[in-house]
Amino acid sequence: MPVVLRDWRTTRSGLRAYDCERMLREEGSRSRMVDPRVQLGTLIVMNLLATTPTPDAVDALGVALGATVLLRCRRAAACVAWCVGYALLWSTSWLCSLSGDPVFVSVGAMLALMRKMYVIGMLAVNLVLTVRVGELACALQRMHVPRLAIVALSVALRFFPTLSVEAASVLDAMKMRGIRMTPLQIVRHPLATVERFAVPLMLRVSVVVDEMSRAATVRGIDSSHERSSLYELRIGRADRIFIVAVCAYAAFSLLTARDGVTFMGLF
Repeated sequence: MPVVLRDWRTTRSGLRAYDCERMLREEGSRSRMVDPRVQLGTLIVMNLLATTPTPDAVDALGVALGATVLLRCRRAAACVAWCVGYALLWSTSWLCSLSGDPVFVSVGAMLALMRKMYVIGMLAVNLVLTVRVGELACALQRMHVPRLAIVALSVALRFFPTLSVEAASVLDAMKMRGIRMTPLQIVRHPLATVERFAVPLMLRVSVVVDEMSRAATVRGIDSSHERSSLYELRIGRADRIFIVAVCAYAAFSLLTARDGVTFMGLF
């Protein structure tokens, strides 16, 4: 996905030339990433196919498709971790289904449902970690998505990484005061855990949300004019190949669905 920074002479951001050149070099290292529109479309397709009763081999093929996205985004370690996790999940659910115990069979059914949603988690996490807010907003604007939806998705994409940072800060503050939050401590003292971790986190998140709303107002989020962007998104050859692969996977999933073709329970 070639992400090209606009020429600094044509930008309206007021950045100096060497700042734009530095950002251009940084963007050059991201040229092999998948276009945000392709990632978002793939995530939507996988969500729609999650309720289709496809065979296990087709589900594994979907995970392989998600692993391809991770490799394209230069996240080989994450790709290996996700694939190993899927293999463990599949093995556990298969062993539980072989047992005649109703409890283990129920656990196996829940794990099988998690297998159906596994590729959605892969693509969603990769989207959050590899796509910048400005790129997502530019992509959604190119797709003529309503402004309110663009704002909501951009805030959601920015909020979750911020939430993890704030949670780490609260944990560091607890360690400085000699408070350890272990699984045993959570089970033994759940109310103390809520008081020492959840309450400070909620208070900090409320402050962050207020700061984000002010920053959005300063950046003209409520302006009626078309939003300018520092990025130019272009769908490359690899993105087109991937679009064809996703469409082929969706068609193959519908054709191989058990008990007839079902799509979101509609037909």
